Amino acid sequence: MMKHLYLSALASIIGAGLMSGTAFAQSPHAIAAVVNDDIVTTHDLRQRTLFMVATTGIERDEKSIARAQQQALRNLVDEHIQMQESKKYDQTIGDDEVNQSVARLIGRNGLDPNEVVQRLASVGVSIETMRDQVRSEIAWQRIINGLYGSRIRISDAQIDETLNRISANASKPNYRVAEIYIEATEDIGGMDGAIEGARAMIQQVSGGAPFPLLAQQFSSSPTAAKGGDMGWVREGELRPEIDKVIMQMDVGNLSTPIQVPGGVYVVALLDKKISEADTLYKLQQVVVKNDDIESAKSTLIGLRDTLNSCSTLKNDLESVEGVKSADMGEIKSSDLTDDVLRVLERTDVGSISDPIERPDGAVSIMVCSREASGSDVPTRDQIEDRLMDQQLAQASKRHLRDLRRKATIVVR
Repeated sequence: MMKHLYLSALASIIGAGLMSGTAFAQSPHAIAAVVNDDIVTTHDLRQRTLFMVATTGIERDEKSIARAQQQALRNLVDEHIQMQESKKYDQTIGDDEVNQSVARLIGRNGLDPNEVVQRLASVGVSIETMRDQVRSEIAWQRIINGLYGSRIRISDAQIDETLNRISANASKPNYRVAEIYIEATEDIGGMDGAIEGARAMIQQVSGGAPFPLLAQQFSSSPTAAKGGDMGWVREGELRPEIDKVIMQMDVGNLSTPIQVPGGVYVVALLDKKISEADTLYKLQQVVVKNDDIESAKSTLIGLRDTLNSCSTLKNDLESVEGVKSADMGEIKSSDLTDDVLRVLERTDVGSISDPIERPDGAVSIMVCSREASGSDVPTRDQIEDRLMDQQLAQASKRHLRDLRRKATIVVR
């Protein structure tokens, strides 16, 4: 299906009049933008815009083409900044490496590389526009890994925090999700422009445009390079605004625009499965009965530094007036309420949780042990790798933003 849409889009470019549209009426050697000492020509912009239209299969109306051209120009400016930075470090990106990456990119979308090259050439679009894009991605990844790879340290506390959260939600459904993130930047009109862009993405997908190819070209998320594919995530792992929407979606559906601070998401639910994992807890309660609930909660908070072991809990509380312990025994996460699970995911083994209000006072839960099992539970090394990728993605975003702010960019 994707191959048909892709090639159909290529075949119809000429018929849509894009080759002679007003957006490209200037001389091919005119200047579209200046990035520091580099020039983006209207030929470059024309090639990239036509390439985006061809590969995404978006509607070929004037508004959609204008949006594609705007995104193409932004992408080209960023790529020039990235390649300028690459030159500072005397990087060399060989043609073989670029060719292999291009082949993987095309193959991932179920297409034959030779056929794609021929189709692009038949409508006057050079494969070099894809090669340039891939070359800058390779160069930029090397820069980020070199600058930040050795600086970022994932602590045991970070891994424990993530593992606590995953363990608490181990029995909940798993979702395979893809995303397109439209950043609310000034050049697209802020949040209103981002919402409009998200709606356009939904319209394009509904009209048959492949979601992965739209994500590759239009998404500001680090997952754009993978067609927006976030992989398998468990309920509770994503930001609350997205999590809430996904839980209401059916497989194969597309969300409405999801507004978050800084931008707008569109997510697709690719698949869903019941988790094969669960977590076995050993828990004890620390109970304070008091009609003054706030006082009961304060008492429990004051005991956090004192209580640090289930084996000594009863003895530790003997001298504390009005505080009792109760053994909850072994219990699976799937048998606990969502409210309790949210508390447990913030509680380390050997610690007591935040106080939970009761009609007659308050209670905290001490985690004696936590054992997650099942094929869906990641190892500590896998969690560390995931956190490292997230940190590098954030570093990449910040570094490019800083370079863009320092750059002299003139759009003609």
